[in-house]
Amino acid sequence: MSEGHSDPMAAAMVRLESALERLDRAVEARRAATPPGDGDMVPKAAVAALAARLDATIARLRSQEDQD
Repeated sequence: MSEGHSDPMAAAMVRLESALERLDRAVEARRAATPPGDGDMVPKAAVAALAARLDATIARLRSQEDQD
């Protein structure tokens, strides 16, 4: 496990996966708190913005990996 801490790419992936887990829990909490029929449980614009940020982060990680 200590290898992941010395490898910046591995550390970044661990942080990204952790963030995605927190996001998943937040979405589930939002869904549980929103009564049925109240429209979108999560605003589509917020999801699109988050997806764009995630795509950009992944692209940066891939770019860094290609340079190594």
